[in-house]
Amino acid sequence: MASSKYFNKGVMALDTPHIGWVVRETADKIVVFGEGDERYDIPKDKIRFASRNVLIDLPFYEIARQYRVSREAPLPTDMQPVPPWPKEWPPDVDLATYEGRYPKSLFNKGVRTQDEEHVGHVMKETADKIVVFGHYDWRFDVPKSKIVAVGRNVILGMDYKDVFQYRVDRNAPLPSGESVEKLGDEEKSMSADARVTGGASA
Repeated sequence: MASSKYFNKGVMALDTPHIGWVVRETADKIVVFGEGDERYDIPKDKIRFASRNVLIDLPFYEIARQYRVSREAPLPTDMQPVPPWPKEWPPDVDLATYEGRYPKSLFNKGVRTQDEEHVGHVMKETADKIVVFGHYDWRFDVPKSKIVAVGRNVILGMDYKDVFQYRVDRNAPLPSGESVEKLGDEEKSMSADARVTGGASA
């Protein structure tokens, strides 16, 4: 499985030295989180070259005009969608039971606090934590014990200001001890597994 080429790299425009970081790579695009709530879903055919940084072959105003999307929109993925929460289950179903039935169920979900603030998206799930990429270059490693509900979004039982006690350096090792670069490779592996599984069940 080929490794991710662009994940976690800085992104430049023709006239701007830094517009954000690559937080997701799919077969045909990169997702860039910029300052504040800025997000750009940029086709890979707009990349001029990539080394230490990724250079987009457009001026910044064109990137913003053509490819800016809401930070809260679902992140694109090559993976097949995860089955939704079963309707026949009671609303107070145990989270661990749900995860046992639907592995990696929190991956790619939006994360919000109890005061309705958007925190980011789940980029990695371990046995006891979720790794969330949020605004700016923020990353939060949040214990699953802080999750109070899971539906379209993961809801944390705290106010937005309290999330910052779980902020870590963006490039810090994952809770599993692996390099953060593993996130880029892991999603590609998961995408391949989903395609194989889908083909086998067809």
